[in-house]
Amino acid sequence: MKTQLSWAVSLLVISGAAFAQTEDATPADEYVDVELSGGASMPMGFYFPDDFDPHRECPVMISVGTYFLHDDPSEFGWVVVRAGVADRQYSVEQSAEALDYIASRLNVASDRFHIFGYSASSAGVFRIAAALPDRFRGVLVMPGHPRQRSEYAPLSDMQIRFIVGENDGYWLRESQAAHRRFVDLGTDTNIEIIADGGHVLSELSGRPLFERIDAEFGAGARAHGAHR
Repeated sequence: MKTQLSWAVSLLVISGAAFAQTEDATPADEYVDVELSGGASMPMGFYFPDDFDPHRECPVMISVGTYFLHDDPSEFGWVVVRAGVADRQYSVEQSAEALDYIASRLNVASDRFHIFGYSASSAGVFRIAAALPDRFRGVLVMPGHPRQRSEYAPLSDMQIRFIVGENDGYWLRESQAAHRRFVDLGTDTNIEIIADGGHVLSELSGRPLFERIDAEFGAGARAHGAHR
């Protein structure tokens, strides 16, 4: 058991380093540094659709990193915000303040966000979504899974989407197990297994990711927003 745990922790460290070293994302349209309570601040990057109107409702995807933000997301109608709301350096209260700031800048469809994370960052994504379930409508991880059993029930009313490589042993098993648990809870959940895919699914960077985001969440996000 100790060997398996050590291997999993090592994988988290190695995969995180690999993401950091190969990051080459499309520059954001706007960068801001948001002041939070306790003297903290959170850098953010905003990607706006070409026809962005701050008074019109729009679906918003928060991305915890920029590795997969290649190509131009503007044509898909989403606002993408790179923000560290799931980082453990911020308290839940500070992350809520950051979400308040984003909401003050945008007319968020249904007043609820979607959030995207990958690999080790997925732990924080599930943690913050479970801590603030009234702020999120959907979660996408590529790959990822909740780390605590207590995180499942608060997420059961959201849309939960998993993407994982066929050859990504540990992550494939854990993602499948998490997906099955959400199915048992009656959650709107789906898992996509990428044929011959590994851990870092760089082949989905950019357009393939944005197309999946819009296909999985877009219609629902816009429909909920339209009926406010």
